[in-house]
Amino acid sequence: MKNRTLHNAFPIVAAAIGNRFGVKVSVGGNQAYTDGKSIQLPAYDGDDAEYQDVAWGLLAHEAAHIRYSDFTLRYGNSVLRRRLCNAIEDVRIEYELAKDFPGTRLTIRTVIEKMIAKGDFVASNITDHPANILYSFVLKSLRARVLGQSSLRPLVEETETALKATFPTGAVTRLKGLLSEVPEGLQSESDCLQLTDRILTMIEQEFEQQRQRNQTQPSVDEDTSCESDDTDQAGETADLDNSNASDSEDDMEHDQDLPTDNDDEQSSESGGNDDSNPENPDDEPSAQAESSSSNPQGDDEESTEIADPMGVLQTLLSAGDGDIEQDLFESLKSALSLAAENVSELLMPSGHEPPMDDQAGAFFLRKVQSESGKIRAALQGLVQSQTLNRSQHACRGRRMDGKRLHRLPLGETKVFQRKQAKSAPNTAIHLLLDKSESMGYQVTDSQGQPIGSRMPIALEATLALALAFEGIPGVNPGVTAFPGIQDDSVFRLLEHGQRVNARTGAFSLAATGSTPMTEAIWFGAASLLGCREPRKVLMVMTDGQPNDTLSTLELLQRCRDSGIETVGVGLGLDVSHLFPIAITINDLSELRAQLFELSKAVLLAA
Repeated sequence: MKNRTLHNAFPIVAAAIGNRFGVKVSVGGNQAYTDGKSIQLPAYDGDDAEYQDVAWGLLAHEAAHIRYSDFTLRYGNSVLRRRLCNAIEDVRIEYELAKDFPGTRLTIRTVIEKMIAKGDFVASNITDHPANILYSFVLKSLRARVLGQSSLRPLVEETETALKATFPTGAVTRLKGLLSEVPEGLQSESDCLQLTDRILTMIEQEFEQQRQRNQTQPSVDEDTSCESDDTDQAGETADLDNSNASDSEDDMEHDQDLPTDNDDEQSSESGGNDDSNPENPDDEPSAQAESSSSNPQGDDEESTEIADPMGVLQTLLSAGDGDIEQDLFESLKSALSLAAENVSELLMPSGHEPPMDDQAGAFFLRKVQSESGKIRAALQGLVQSQTLNRSQHACRGRRMDGKRLHRLPLGETKVFQRKQAKSAPNTAIHLLLDKSESMGYQVTDSQGQPIGSRMPIALEATLALALAFEGIPGVNPGVTAFPGIQDDSVFRLLEHGQRVNARTGAFSLAATGSTPMTEAIWFGAASLLGCREPRKVLMVMTDGQPNDTLSTLELLQRCRDSGIETVGVGLGLDVSHLFPIAITINDLSELRAQLFELSKAVLLAA
């Protein structure tokens, strides 16, 4: 069932995670992406736990990029160089992120395990492109060893088998040595790129050595063949001599020593043939097999496995994007993409720093300080009168009231004194300031006389309220203006915990854009839910004309269902059709009287 409160709502949690990581997060559209400064997630507002797990894993990874990566680094034209560097950098930044946020290890590991279970993250095999085998081994082995993603170990073993079958043994051994420098030897993405260049240089060296070994091997084989031919020829000559000796044996009986010498010669030749021709060709392969068994990755095996090392090297270095598996987190972005019918109309805008004009801000501050002080004094008096600890009398207690002891003979038993403590305000208030184009329209007073545009009134009222609330113990104000640069953004004028005097330059905005009130309420609600104060109030200062009234009403109801009180301040217009609690003001002087009554509900309601 769809979550009807804002607790654990996808946009709210996404914004909270972004705030924790110190990065800007917006929710809208149907794609996930990052521009190096902020993260965009699709406008999802459902309860699918698996979808949210993938989103939080992507959010953690992209936040690590924004915090630690160098987006100005250039890789040249080599696809392999870029992809290998990215694989190493991904491991480095996730390792760094886990130092500050240990929970991200589990978040990202969960995503990896889900991808393996679904068959979306697989091992490389010997039929893959050499560049993909190398990339796959670097990525998976580092993730398994450095990040503790143990579910990748079977994939690492399979990929290593393909690596050994494709690359020279020396390259595999030296590659493992170079990868052992991750993560301690890397302090930046530039270090990752330098390590990538060392890996590629090493592989070129190993393939060149393999080529040289292959060239020298035929000469050795040719020499062995020539020696074998000479031995065979000697054997044939000896056989011919033996035949001639047999034919002339009867003619040479008178010379007894010669046959004896001939026999010795035959014996000597036969011994020579035994060493070189009839049996040793069988013995040599046996010796080679034994040598191969004792050194399974010897030079003979390498030359057999890599017949054309320079061809393999050329294929490796000329790899394109299509030859290497898709980046892990690019595939996650694709998995998060939403079909048009599943895109929610609600959107969490990104918060931006507003243009600062300290001179204009100082002017507004001087103008509102007097009225703000009056508002603050009225509110403080109201708070103090309502929270004053008053003495009460009871039948039992630890402290007696001596002034009532004389009533004991009359049957009065309430002679014990108790103090009843009333709770002081402990409230977070977030003010949303509408700065849309309609706020620049001229307004008139009750006699129809023009009194200027709504925007200056709105800025003065907002600044006065922020100053007044800031001076009341237990009240934590924040201020946001909408829209920001675009309709999918807002301006953060005052964050909860900041001092108003340090931010007056932000209260100098012009009226531009439409009225994306729904999106602004998402942002304000997320800010409030991140505050520790148990009581939360969202106050919207507007001319009452949102872009989408229905979605605004729906979200305001969800705020109230989540324990966030909603208050409307209409500027020259009645906004009670949007807010159950609402006031209307036409100029700053009206704000104090209206707010005094409103504050009974805003600050002191049970």
